[in-house]
This record gives sequence, C-alpha cells and structure tokens, in this order.
Amino acid sequence: MGSSPKVVLVTGMQAAGKSTIAPLLAARLGAPAATLDGDVFYRGVVAGAEIMTPDPSAEAVRQLELRYDATALIAQHYADAGFDFVCSDIILGDHVERWFSRLRGITPYLVVLVPSVESIVEREIGRGGNNSYRDWGDSLEDGVRALQEGLEEIPRRGLWLDTTGQTPSDTVEAVLAALEKARW
Repeated sequence: MGSSPKVVLVTGMQAAGKSTIAPLLAARLGAPAATLDGDVFYRGVVAGAEIMTPDPSAEAVRQLELRYDATALIAQHYADAGFDFVCSDIILGDHVERWFSRLRGITPYLVVLVPSVESIVEREIGRGGNNSYRDWGDSLEDGVRALQEGLEEIPRRGLWLDTTGQTPSDTVEAVLAALEKARW
C-alpha cells in the first residue's frame, strides 16, 4: 500500500498568488492530483451573500464556514480516491486547525504565502484595485495591513513563504524544496 494522499492548503492574503500557485503545485505533485480554489464556493452564494468585513455579521461568518467545510469535503473526496489535493483559499486563525481536523487518512501540509504589503497592493491595483480590501481600511495599503493581521492568528506551523519578487514558478519550486517543512 502506498503513502497516504497529500492535502496541501495554500493560504494567505487576497492577491498573494494562492489561486495561481495551487494548480501549478498540484501538477508538480504528480498524478493523480487535483486542485480547487475556495472562491468557487464564495461565488456560489448567488442570493443573500454576505461578505466578510472587520465586523462581520453572523450570516457572513456562517457562509464563510460553509465555504471552508465544502472545500474540506472536496479535499477528502479526492483524497479518498487516492488523489493528492491542493486547496487555495483565505483561511485564517483557528479556521486552519478546524479545516485540517475535518480530514482523515491524508498527509496534511500548510503553505502560507506572505508577500510584502507593497507587492499585494501592486497586484491588487493590477486587478482593478480597491475591490478586495474596500471594507478593511481608508486606503488600499491600510486595508491590506489590517487584513494581514489575520495571518498572525494562524498557528505558526507549516511553511511560511515571503514570495515578494518571486514568479509563480519560483514559488512552486520553493514549496517543493521545503515540502517537509510544510507538514501540518
């Protein structure tokens, strides 16, 4: 019997590169491997969606937790079929521990992408700017810094990578080179 499937959670700030890195990483893990961006479930709420803000409503938190639970279920589904799986999503604080606790019979890995505030601002402006961080501060920079505080609530486990100035390929290579450090 082979080793248990790898399940990698790639998290970090909005515009940190999670949804770019995850499929590239999954492809490099070897066949069979799959990936999912948690935004699929965020966008799935088409009526009554509540967004997360610094002071979220109970419904916004409920929808966020439903999204996290859904991605964990999908990860488990693929792992049960023998696939390695890479999930990209903004999962912060105690939610990281809870996400991993839902998984069984897998080898868990956490990768936290932490590019500089300036790098995130540059990427966000390149996307049209001010949409992802609009409720988090008076300026885009303030919003990024405020939301970045949520990273500090993640248990200091796994692989934390400053990806400032890296290409997606550079980041994937760095993750693969240090994959054992990413073990949860």
